[in-house]
Amino acid sequence: MKRHPSLQPLSREHHRALLCWRELDQQLGMRRGANLRTATVALQRYWSSRFSSHMADEETLLLGLLSDALRSRLLAEHDTLRSLFCSLDDTLDSNGPLAIDDLARLAATLRAHIRWEERVLFPHLQSQVSTDELRLIGDRLRGRKVSEDAYCDAFDDNVSSRGKG
Repeated sequence: MKRHPSLQPLSREHHRALLCWRELDQQLGMRRGANLRTATVALQRYWSSRFSSHMADEETLLLGLLSDALRSRLLAEHDTLRSLFCSLDDTLDSNGPLAIDDLARLAATLRAHIRWEERVLFPHLQSQVSTDELRLIGDRLRGRKVSEDAYCDAFDDNVSSRGKG
């Protein structure tokens, strides 16, 4: 199902988060210290610069349009992600060692959550919510003070350095 234009800003933010997730997942597979930390910092920066606000936007704009079951799942998954990112913030702030299992859980949870929203939640909204309500969501999303490029410098640097060498 083609994404309704009003939900496309959220989908673009999902795409950026998945790019950060993919980089982290690749580094987890290789278990490379410096690159793993760089990928982890990139994901954490995207979380801080955009994705935590993204989840708040979803809660503000979408919760009232959802069934109890969908609302409960959305909130539970957002709470889990906030907790995982909070733990990651603590680890990075203390310059502590990165726990591979914790990073893998964060990466898997983020990926599964985004996939659920894109494959279940957004199609549900598009089929159940009126066009006027979707337009209102779009208007509110466009009114945010968000850079479309809110993205991790560390991730960009890491990707561009791959082609060199």
